[in-house]
Amino acid sequence: MNPSLISLRDVGMGYGGPEVLTGVTMDVPRGQIVALVGRNGAGKSTLLRTMRGFLSPSHGTVLIKGRSAASFQPGALAAAVGFLSPATPQSHITVDEVMELSSLGRLPSLDAFLASDHPAVFSEVYTFGRRFMDAMSSGQQRKVMLLALIAQWTDVLLMDEPELHLDLPSLRSLYALIRWATARGKSVVLSTHNLETIRTLPDRLYMVKARSVCEVSRSEETIEALFEDE
Repeated sequence: MNPSLISLRDVGMGYGGPEVLTGVTMDVPRGQIVALVGRNGAGKSTLLRTMRGFLSPSHGTVLIKGRSAASFQPGALAAAVGFLSPATPQSHITVDEVMELSSLGRLPSLDAFLASDHPAVFSEVYTFGRRFMDAMSSGQQRKVMLLALIAQWTDVLLMDEPELHLDLPSLRSLYALIRWATARGKSVVLSTHNLETIRTLPDRLYMVKARSVCEVSRSEETIEALFEDE
């Protein structure tokens, strides 16, 4: 069995008030794709943010590669777990600068990223190194941020609704990117509402519902449950 890169044990989480999720126990094995499904507001983003260390658990333990997430210094945590937000960046910053920041200084430009081991996807942005992020379309920004996540070269990639702003051909490229990463031993955890993603991509599928998280089968019954009223 693959060792877990992230493990949660009886974790409660939230934003200082009532817990959004409680009693969460789950594992993210190396080289696997884990998908989180559930309604808006169910707690998928909260779970991802707790895995990344942006939120401290109210109880329980989050382990990263067998070590308590709370014991990591910020730089070491950023080097271990990457995070893709659903937000669209509006900063007046170039793509080259995004790559340098995301890679923690290892890759000073998009060209340096392309010269490294990288997935052959989203080639339409390969010449965008000097473009400013806030002068690009939402789809172009999303593709740059997905490549920047890879440039971070962390063992775990957390993606909050990665399909946002991507057209159908780009969605297939996203799947190729994720499979490229897991083939190299990375683990991917993503939240999604996309039915094709749910049907084809994950090794493990978790339903986030009623303040809890449980593993479910990747089946049409699971998909139908997403349409049911609470």
